[in-house]
Amino acid sequence: MGLSPVLDSLKNNCPVEWWGPHLVHEIEYEWAETRARRDAQRIVIQHKTDLANVRFFSPLHRHQAKYRAKQVNRIQRLIDYPRRARYLITLTVDPKRFYNDYSAHEGLKESWNKIRKRLQRINSEVQGLTVTEPQKSGNPHMHILLWNIHIPNYLKWASKTYKISTGHIDIQPIRCGNAGAVSYLGKYLGKGTKDNFVLGCLTRWKARTLNIFGTQLREFLGPLINRNSTGEWELWDFVLSFDDCFHKMGIEMAEIVYSSPKKGPPPLEMGFIRP
Repeated sequence: MGLSPVLDSLKNNCPVEWWGPHLVHEIEYEWAETRARRDAQRIVIQHKTDLANVRFFSPLHRHQAKYRAKQVNRIQRLIDYPRRARYLITLTVDPKRFYNDYSAHEGLKESWNKIRKRLQRINSEVQGLTVTEPQKSGNPHMHILLWNIHIPNYLKWASKTYKISTGHIDIQPIRCGNAGAVSYLGKYLGKGTKDNFVLGCLTRWKARTLNIFGTQLREFLGPLINRNSTGEWELWDFVLSFDDCFHKMGIEMAEIVYSSPKKGPPPLEMGFIRP
């Protein structure tokens, strides 16, 4: 059974070259619009007992530099993880097997799901992290770091696994254990804190910044944001722009929210993340 929505993987019959400079330009243009739209958003909260105490701030979005910086800090905890990182897998995409970057990303995810099932046959409690990012052409690829697994003759395993991949599969042992894993992840995640093209691609594909699998690993890393509420604050409204704030809250409040410096940071229980 072939990967869907993959084209005939043997004939490579992609109708046009969808990757390259024109795709990069399209993604950068989309991201500029998305960023401008997000920059105009505000979250307005109000103290439950002191109603005159109002705060407003920009929401934290996935695929923005601040969010990815939080992820970079989070993975530093892996240094103390009791299990040792074992392998780094890189999955690439043959763009000629897909119609566009959306289908290439979907095919990449489907391929990884099949590969993950094969890994679970070796050890059902395999743990790991995945990071998706674009190549310079806009073609997606994925990095996977694995814990709690030993793959006998891993090069032969990779050769067999190639049949269900979307392009090329590379596997190598991690030489420096968890310190090496943190170094790899920091490099991959760090790109998105400075590179708008990376952020634009991930937003376009609705891809996760960092995906964790394995209960023990997920519990060890803990949540990105502490959502334990003190109960002191409540959401007044989420507004998209000055005009939206004006229609929802009146001109006086709109001028305060959009003319004054943003009041923050938000209290811990207000760790809003917007997709």
